[in-house]
Amino acid sequence: MLIFDIFAIVLSIVIFCYFLLNRQARSKQKNHGWLILLIMNFFQLILDLPMPMSYYYLGTVWPTSNIYCTWWIWCEYSVNSISLFLMAWISIERHIIIFHPHAMLHASWRKRIFHFLIPIFCLIWAPLFFFVVVVINPQCTNVWDYNLITCGIPCYFTINILVQFDFIFDIVFPIIIIMIANLTLVIRVLSRRQAVNWRRHRKMVLQLWIVSSLYMGFWLPTTITQLIQMTIMPTFMIDQLATMQFVIYFIPLLLPMICLSALPELVKKIMDFIRFRRRNVINVVTFNRDARQTVPIVIVR
Repeated sequence: MLIFDIFAIVLSIVIFCYFLLNRQARSKQKNHGWLILLIMNFFQLILDLPMPMSYYYLGTVWPTSNIYCTWWIWCEYSVNSISLFLMAWISIERHIIIFHPHAMLHASWRKRIFHFLIPIFCLIWAPLFFFVVVVINPQCTNVWDYNLITCGIPCYFTINILVQFDFIFDIVFPIIIIMIANLTLVIRVLSRRQAVNWRRHRKMVLQLWIVSSLYMGFWLPTTITQLIQMTIMPTFMIDQLATMQFVIYFIPLLLPMICLSALPELVKKIMDFIRFRRRNVINVVTFNRDARQTVPIVIVR
C-alpha cells in the first residue's frame, strides 16, 4: 500500500499544481466539487492511511497511547464521512449543471446555499460529530485494544441510539443519495439525450459514473453486511467483514487516477513530458578509431 500511497500523493500534487496554474480549469464550476474531494482525499492519504499501513506492517498499533487511538478513530471516521457526503453533493450537483445550468445563476441565494453552504456542511459535520462522540463523550470512556485495527471500536458503539444514528446518517444516507442520483441521472440522460448537449456533458457524466462506481463498489458490501447484522442476523458474514472494511482504504488510492482521466489536457502534458524526457536521453558510446585512440560519441535520442 505504501507505493500506491506515494503514487497517489504525487499524482494529487500534480493535479493541484495544474489547477493552481490553469485559471480556466480552476474557474469551471464543474471542477470545484472534484477539487474539494481531492483535497480531502489528499489529507486522507497523508494523515489517515499511514496509520493502518503501520498497523498492517507491525501487526499491532504503534504508538500505544490513548491520544493516538483517539486521533486515529476521529480522523478515519471523519474523512470517510466527509468523502461520502461530498460525493453525494457532487452527484446532485451534476443534475443541476447538466439539466438546469442557469438555475443557480439567476438566484444568488440558491447559489450560496448549494455551492457554499452544503459543501461547508459536508466538511464540518463529521469532524464535529465525531469530536463529540469520540473525543469528549461524557457518557462513556474509550477502552482501546492495541492488537486490533483502529485500536478496536470507540465506546459510543455501546450506545445504540448513537451508533444507529451514525451508521444511518453518516454512511447509509449519503450512499443512498449517490445511488439514487446516479440512477436518475442515467435515466434522464437516456430519455432526454436530444434535449441536452450530450457531447458537451459526456465526459462529466462518465466521470461521475466511474467515481460513483468506485465508492459504491467498495462501500456497498460492508454497508449491506452491517445493515443485516444490525437488523436481522448479528453473525452475518462476520468473518468477512474485516476484509470488506479493508478494501475501503483503496478508494483514496484510486481516486486521483480516476480524476486525472477526466483532465485530458493534463494527461496530454504528462505524456508529452514523458516523451520529451525519452527523446532527450543521452547515451555515451565509445568508438575505437584505431587501437591507440578512443573517441566518445554522444547520441541524443
